[in-house]
Amino acid sequence: MITRPTHLHLMRQRCRLHSARLRCRGVAAVEFALIALLLLLFLYGLATFGAVLYTQQAVSRAAEDGARAAGMPSPLEPVGLTRVRSVVLESLAQSLIAPPAQNGSPALRQAWLDDAVDVQLQLVGEPGQPSSRADVVVSYPYSENRVLPSLPLLDTSLWMADTLEGRASVALELR
Repeated sequence: MITRPTHLHLMRQRCRLHSARLRCRGVAAVEFALIALLLLLFLYGLATFGAVLYTQQAVSRAAEDGARAAGMPSPLEPVGLTRVRSVVLESLAQSLIAPPAQNGSPALRQAWLDDAVDVQLQLVGEPGQPSSRADVVVSYPYSENRVLPSLPLLDTSLWMADTLEGRASVALELR
């Protein structure tokens, strides 16, 4: 003999299903909150890494431009730190590595970079000799001038240098 479920029995089943759905909905919200937090931290880390990489590339490109300027002296201006430094600062001013307050125009960026960036030029050997070259080193204090702000949860000082450096060399020819 098969018994039909009574009205009370059906109500209890419906109530159990309804309360199970409500409990699952709460679990889903907690899971989403945890996963969203991890996803946002991952995206922030990725953006921070990209900003550091962009700044490093800009500094390296500026060092290469300075070395190029040192390798091609003009008859009016001899190879010297003043010329190389101005070329390096012009190159860095074209990138967006200055703080937002100093980012209005290339001239404003260049004035700020003049105080913040260290440019070194070392001439090795006599021009025209096989071992003569000019070495340009550009140092940018990234820890003081971050592109993205630092988060307390992600301490980037553990994996990122305080100062980013770009180096380039060029052979000097007799002119």
